[in-house]
Amino acid sequence: MMAWYDWCMSYVATSVRINGDAADALSGLATKLGQPKAKVIELALRELSDKVFWEDVQRAFEAAAADPEESARQKAEIRLWDRASDADFGDETW
Repeated sequence: MMAWYDWCMSYVATSVRINGDAADALSGLATKLGQPKAKVIELALRELSDKVFWEDVQRAFEAAAADPEESARQKAEIRLWDRASDADFGDETW
C-alpha cells in the first residue's frame, strides 16, 4: 500500500525552465492533443524513456553478437530450445 506521504508527493508540481521554442512546441502539442501541458510532458517522457530502453536493448544484442563466445553460447541455447517439444514441458494446462 502506498504511504500517504508518497501519494501526496506524486502530485507535487515541479518547475523546469525551457526555451521559447520548446514552450511553443509544448503549447502547440497540448492544443492539438486537447491535453494539459503536464500530460503532454508525461507522454513525451514516457515515449523517450521507451526509446532509450529499446536502444539499450539493441546495443546489448549487438554487443552479444560481436562477442564470439557469447554468440556461440546463445546459438547453443537456441538449438536446445528448437529441439524441445510440447511433451518436454509436461501436462500443464494454462
